[in-house]
Amino acid sequence: MTASKLATLVIMAVLGVAAVRDLTRLGGAAPWRNMDDFADFYCAGAALDDRASPYTYEPLHRCEHRINTGDTFRARLFRENPAVAVPAPQPAYDFAPFMLLARLPVGTARLTGAIAILSSVALCAIALAGMGIPIELALAALALSTAYVELNTGQLVPFALLALVLCGFGLSRRRDWIAGVFAALTAIEPTAGVPVVAAMLLFVPRGRAAALITILLLALAAAALVGPAHLLAYFTSVLPAHSASELHFPFQYSLTYALAYLGFSPGIARLAGILSYLALLVAGLAIAPRTCASVGKRELLVFLPALCAVIAGPFLHQEELCFALPASLTLAVVARGTAKTVASCALCILAVPWLAVWGMKQLFLACLLVCTAILLRLGVQFRISLSLLFLIAGVIYALELHPPHLPMPAGSLSRVYASDQLAQDAWRDYTEERSTRDPLWFLIKLPTWTALLATLGVAARCSRTLQPISARI
Repeated sequence: MTASKLATLVIMAVLGVAAVRDLTRLGGAAPWRNMDDFADFYCAGAALDDRASPYTYEPLHRCEHRINTGDTFRARLFRENPAVAVPAPQPAYDFAPFMLLARLPVGTARLTGAIAILSSVALCAIALAGMGIPIELALAALALSTAYVELNTGQLVPFALLALVLCGFGLSRRRDWIAGVFAALTAIEPTAGVPVVAAMLLFVPRGRAAALITILLLALAAAALVGPAHLLAYFTSVLPAHSASELHFPFQYSLTYALAYLGFSPGIARLAGILSYLALLVAGLAIAPRTCASVGKRELLVFLPALCAVIAGPFLHQEELCFALPASLTLAVVARGTAKTVASCALCILAVPWLAVWGMKQLFLACLLVCTAILLRLGVQFRISLSLLFLIAGVIYALELHPPHLPMPAGSLSRVYASDQLAQDAWRDYTEERSTRDPLWFLIKLPTWTALLATLGVAARCSRTLQPISARI
């Protein structure tokens, strides 16, 4: 072993020990203690189990106030704001497992959810390794951006991400009918599901039947759970109301939020967000086949449309950004020259949960650890790697000198809402009271936006410049 490799191993070991030490000091802020959104899904499942609507103010409001107890931020939010309710804006078929979990004690249900989330992330890394991504690289990219973020929020996104990765795995093995099933299952999160299913139907003839049958089964399950009328209302009322409920919410990454922050009217901001989602969907579908053929990676047929689904759009949270990682990882491994360097740096930036680390100093060293691991594994030039690490460390340190602050409703949400109103009405009032003009909430998203666009640029360049390996898709 050379002296430089030994020094690198020692530095990584020291950084790893220090990062683990800081993570053990999270205490009450540990992600498994929060799982903020889990209660919303649990209560939606309980509502369906009682043959009530999972989308209306009641019984969601009453259940969430019963479940959210303790000393977490979400528990304090509910104690101090008796009228607040957090929507669960998922398709009805997503709530079927929660109907079963709702019959368990909350603690047992939360533990089950936590195990399922972490298992899904681990399976994603294993499946990515089966497609030629070094497993240590996949784990480094997923550790904070996905495992930490999704566990902290208790989200459903990891299950849709696993479906996306398994769809890609099926394509890479030419098991198209399996890929079709998993393509449809990405509709657990419709934002990613729409472009993935579109890619499957357009480019993979042998997977179409499986995708269509699975979609039909999901639709029938949703109709059976909430009834045809409520299923229609989900598309005509719930989704539009939810999209409008976070127009100025600073946790948004969407183009709609960016334009609203910059002073555009709500109507223009929302329209631009919707149009950007459609335009990027078309762009992803346009470049995916050529990039796939050029680099010989059939999984990019679905990974690239999924990447495009989380650039701009009308509604986007930090939790959904992990849908960009399969494409980012694949491009960072297969690209060459400048494109590889750009893709590797973009992957490094996407591996950092910027909003989370801003308010959690204990994540600082962990971020540097995963970025160092990514850059070393991808063989990025030393000077570029060191410059990027110093840049990331400097930006995080500068942000931590000005911790995140938002106006607190302070009990002002004492309005009265009808039981049959959508939960989004109460949520909209809450998010408006927490909106801010602090420029740091806008600036902190610039690294992620830049990395997403850079990754798309690398994909477009690969589709134009590399010689096709095979015309057979």
